[in-house]
Amino acid sequence: MNRPLAATGPQSGFGLLEAVIGIVLLAIVGTTTFNFLRTQHQAANLGTDLSKSMFLGKRKLDSLRTIQFGSVLSGSDTVGSRFIRRWFVTADLVKDRKTVELLVSWPLSAQHTITFNSVIGDDQYEVY
Repeated sequence: MNRPLAATGPQSGFGLLEAVIGIVLLAIVGTTTFNFLRTQHQAANLGTDLSKSMFLGKRKLDSLRTIQFGSVLSGSDTVGSRFIRRWFVTADLVKDRKTVELLVSWPLSAQHTITFNSVIGDDQYEVY
């Protein structure tokens, strides 16, 4: 005798408790995924800004090396409304060289800073 299976008793489907547990688990997984993606986005932005600041610092140091030795002076500028470059030049007249400390900060609130140090020499009077 084949009887059709009928839903009877406590096994008739999802109850309220199972539905609530499912919704809570889904909310936990969704929140965790959202926080992970947000953190990854922030890390990617920081990496991009760090790469840009390294490029801007190197570019400024290269430009300071091309200036005539006597004209290399301290200064600052703003690049692209996000990065601030400040360079400080200290002269060592005995050795005919200048020490350059370059700070690249971003954003404009200077929350992050990277520092470059370099020496520029006056090779005009150098005897080889």
